[in-house]
Amino acid sequence: MPMVNRHILSLIFCCFGLFLIVYSAYSLGDFSEYGAAFMPSIIGGGMIIFSLIDIFSRKQESDIPLVTWHEIKFVLLIISIILFYVLASDYLGFILTGLIITAPLMIKYATVKPIYSFIISTGVVLGVYYLFTAVLLVPLPQLFS
Repeated sequence: MPMVNRHILSLIFCCFGLFLIVYSAYSLGDFSEYGAAFMPSIIGGGMIIFSLIDIFSRKQESDIPLVTWHEIKFVLLIISIILFYVLASDYLGFILTGLIITAPLMIKYATVKPIYSFIISTGVVLGVYYLFTAVLLVPLPQLFS
């Protein structure tokens, strides 16, 4: 299997963080105040900062570990999951999109039975939905809105 320099993954994360900031500013509005564009912008900024730290923290070329194709596929999976959420949440709503994303990941990577993983992911999604809509008063996308 081909192996590539780990800086490539950091560069991919940096570009994706920039994409999140630009997309949230363009489609969700101003991110200077707390609202829909605030959290994607914070996540994008964090991705940029940490990927740049990863790129510039290595002193020598020999300190840079190589990356396998399996790790690259995992990074692309995470990016595609985030893109799916960004694109589908307006139509499917937060709860359904959250379940589509978290349930398969929980079932695949959890060490408990699949039904417990599904119950846990449902509880987490509903808890986050309640936290944002009832406590923080931030409207989340509704089904087919």
